[in-house]
Amino acid sequence: MLHSSYLHYAQLAAALFVVAMLAVLLTAYILAIIWARVYFYRRVNFSPDMLEAGLPGVSIIKPLVGIDRNVYANLETFFTLQYPKYELLFCLESDSDSARMVIETLMEKYPAVEARLLCSPILCGVNPKINNMMQGYQTAKHQLVLISDSGVKMRPEALADMVWCINQKDVGLVHQMPFVDQRPGFRSLVHSAYFGCSHAKSYISANCLGITCCTGMSCLFRRQVVDELPSGLAYFGRYLAEDFFLAQHIQSRGYRVSVSHYPALQDGTGEVRFLQRRLIRWAQLRTAMVPHIILLELIAECLAAGLLGAWALPFLFPSLNPCACFLIHCLTWLLADYAMLRSCMDTAGVDEKPQFGRVEFVCAWLLCVGMTPLNLLVSLSRSEIVWRNRRFRLSWGGATHEVSSQQKLTNASSKPTL
Repeated sequence: MLHSSYLHYAQLAAALFVVAMLAVLLTAYILAIIWARVYFYRRVNFSPDMLEAGLPGVSIIKPLVGIDRNVYANLETFFTLQYPKYELLFCLESDSDSARMVIETLMEKYPAVEARLLCSPILCGVNPKINNMMQGYQTAKHQLVLISDSGVKMRPEALADMVWCINQKDVGLVHQMPFVDQRPGFRSLVHSAYFGCSHAKSYISANCLGITCCTGMSCLFRRQVVDELPSGLAYFGRYLAEDFFLAQHIQSRGYRVSVSHYPALQDGTGEVRFLQRRLIRWAQLRTAMVPHIILLELIAECLAAGLLGAWALPFLFPSLNPCACFLIHCLTWLLADYAMLRSCMDTAGVDEKPQFGRVEFVCAWLLCVGMTPLNLLVSLSRSEIVWRNRRFRLSWGGATHEVSSQQKLTNASSKPTL
């Protein structure tokens, strides 16, 4: 009898914990939706004092490897930014890189834009992106540096917004939340359903709570803070998740990290299997850097949280049906995800209006919901990371060493967007 009583109280405590967790998740989701609706795409104005003093120059470093989908259209947006003083530094790993022709064509089309093409990477660590960017970083003229991946499309007003954000009190780094440029097609919708739903919720919640959650695909930072390190940006070449440690370093110097009002518009037309590989790689990095986060991610995802709720609620209220609880939970999550996605879109802009129907969204949402726990479990089963056809092994804390760069991997010729 005593053992049975202890077991009952343990189950009761667990059920109460699950219900409380579900309430916290729902509250956090609602707050994230409201935050996105109020914060994103809000136009800002520079103060008269700042305009009189002159806006600071920005060095934009664009590391490229080969031809990504829609690379011409994406790169062209950086030649048409509505900002008076910036330079473009295109960094290639070799003179023969196929992206060179695209860049030279754009440089000829926009001769008034200050742009340089660099083809001499500097080996400073295991991170190939840092090695490629160092040639641009060493020649950059300005104290504000923007790192922007090749697959990112920039809205004309986005750079001015990031400069405005970094000039707020104690801000040392501004990053754009990963999102997707809205294009027709199911592939683009799957990318949107992931980055505009559960990922957006987690990204917004983490940043509102002051948790380091910064993406390196588009971030602006103060160079003098990074140059306090003996080797500057090259210091982060020892990590694959250089963005995480860059943000940590800037915060350790007393600066804040802020989110731009404009999300980073990635190209979402790549194959879904490439997106899955990318998400698995990201999960592996999080496991090495903040391992406790993976457990929280597992129980906070739609399916796991729904199954826990389907057990806890009928335990507390025996008249409830477990299947009904699970279905209601999934429906609530679906509606919240749709509201989150719409909040991440600029619904006033022509380019950002939804190019999908509700049935299509449900199909893409089901794929993402089923794929997420699988990705997390696969990441826990792998000891090596595959990136750019190279193999790396992570140590606890995020330090990385390369296992092999020579082995040809399956589908090596089909490179996903980085």
